[in-house]
Amino acid sequence: MQRNRAWPLLGIMVTELHGKLPFANASFYERLIILGQQENLDVFVFSPNRIDWQQHTVTGHTYIPKRQEWVTRIYPLPQLIYDRSFFSSKVSYRMYREHVSRLRERPDIRFLGYGLGSKLEVHRMLQRDGALSPYLPETRMLNSEHDLRSWLNQHQDVFLKPQGGSQGKGALHLHREVSPDQGELFTVHGRSARNLPVHCQFKQFEACWQWLRSFIGSRPYLMQQYLSLLSREGTVYDVRSLVQKNERGLWATTGMAVRTGMPGSVTSNLHGGGSAEEVSSFLERQFGAAKAAELIAALTELSSRIPPLLEKYHGRLAELGIDIGIDIQGSIWILEVNSKPGRTIFARMRNEEARQQAIANPIRYAGFLLHKKLGS
Repeated sequence: MQRNRAWPLLGIMVTELHGKLPFANASFYERLIILGQQENLDVFVFSPNRIDWQQHTVTGHTYIPKRQEWVTRIYPLPQLIYDRSFFSSKVSYRMYREHVSRLRERPDIRFLGYGLGSKLEVHRMLQRDGALSPYLPETRMLNSEHDLRSWLNQHQDVFLKPQGGSQGKGALHLHREVSPDQGELFTVHGRSARNLPVHCQFKQFEACWQWLRSFIGSRPYLMQQYLSLLSREGTVYDVRSLVQKNERGLWATTGMAVRTGMPGSVTSNLHGGGSAEEVSSFLERQFGAAKAAELIAALTELSSRIPPLLEKYHGRLAELGIDIGIDIQGSIWILEVNSKPGRTIFARMRNEEARQQAIANPIRYAGFLLHKKLGS
């Protein structure tokens, strides 16, 4: 079904689930489409693989609130694109790369923001600001058996994580213990690529390395300074700060929340069974009121400092999920920055105001870009 364009078009770009649509997160996109109508934006969801480059059209999907159903339509290429595409592998990325590149090259199309590169690239951009250096854990590529052996000769622990992973999948804590009677013992604890718990031990480094090679496969991995990010209750936790551009095109912190992992987990991700809590009450319980206030002030400062720095070296961004760790001494660490953050955490906390704002801000920012382009 061909559609005449009455309102400006905002396309939400997604990857197909198992090679077909509909897509994951449909309820989130339904809300964006409804909000778009309130801003006089025609919002639809599309896969870049469904573009007809000869006709300059794309097969898209939109939600009809009155009928509570999704419909498929043929759209012109949108003026604005909100990139929510996630690639599960290199093969998946290669399927979309050419189409996405062609979209980015068109002068008549604007992306709300361009997805950040690898974790190491982001780490190196953050290192350019000397004020952030104290908050950055030591991080290196895992290129060889020698790299890992050298690290463990200097440190008892290492945190291993995929360079392009998310949701804590594939993250491992490797601990080396040396005793005069029994020699070395290597303990690995973490989550598999399918987000299942992993726990194993090895008496020889070579056996540990062979297991790691099998576990990692061809995925690029990072070695990172292991941080003791444990609460008084013994569970791992971090703080997620969601920062987004608003209707004036300015960065603002939408909200912060503490994510706590399941007992024994090495990550706090909600997809790994974690839970969400309010920041100030949690930190007061851990460190007392005075220290908690000091920590929140530092978290707020980092949340405002990081976005413009990354934009300076990377290009336009629309929103960021900043994950910050606080160790048992009360030191703050920047763990990761994600340019395609989720919003589940506010729903888990029942923080309806932050949840609604987190959903609405991309639409508001799209309206800002559109009016800016039109010069109004």
